[in-house]
Amino acid sequence: MARARRGGVGWRTVLAAALWLLVVAAEAGKYNAVFNFGDSLVDAGNLVTEGIPDYLATARPPYGQSYFGYPTGRCSDGRLVIDFIAQEFGLPLLPPSKAKNASFAQGANFAITGATALDTEFFEKRGLGKSVWNSGSLFTQIQWLRDLKPSFCNSTQECKDFFAKSLFVVGELAGNDYNAPLFAGKDLREAYNLIPHVVQGISDGVEVSISVFAVFQHAVCSFVLTPCACCSN
Repeated sequence: MARARRGGVGWRTVLAAALWLLVVAAEAGKYNAVFNFGDSLVDAGNLVTEGIPDYLATARPPYGQSYFGYPTGRCSDGRLVIDFIAQEFGLPLLPPSKAKNASFAQGANFAITGATALDTEFFEKRGLGKSVWNSGSLFTQIQWLRDLKPSFCNSTQECKDFFAKSLFVVGELAGNDYNAPLFAGKDLREAYNLIPHVVQGISDGVEVSISVFAVFQHAVCSFVLTPCACCSN
């Protein structure tokens, strides 16, 4: 049986998700703000808001060189998928949620390098605590949004109106979850066994976003497949 090209499937899924968002925007009207959650593939600099350590690869070229001209903390030489989405809606690039003196009136990026869909406690209970670097799980990032909420709105009605015109993007996520057992030297089947837990964790996060922030279901998009064009077979 021929092997599926995992890299191609991953990127097609990401692009399809982005195109779907544009269709939704055309039908539902322009979004006034975008909020993003995820890991290194959509981190706009949260990991380095206190400064970029010299040892960090993203602190050196070619990171950032094709668009910004310097490293920004993005694990990319230019913009990320979430950057293109924000610009397509006529919004500025989403600032990292941990950025000092940033304006979050039109959204924020809560993604951070090393993030997982599941909390650290989940991995510790399975003896994987040392093989996962969880800098901010999905629910941790949602809490960061809760903490920032007063800067967007105050009254219940004001918050309802604000978030009703906001888009929530969840992903990319889960790559670090699946890496945990692999980095611990476990069999690939151990990673497969995490799938239902990861799916449930992301689903719970989406449900919390819908209920707590009173957003419409059509305003939440989630994609979790990691592009694997550079992964070994």
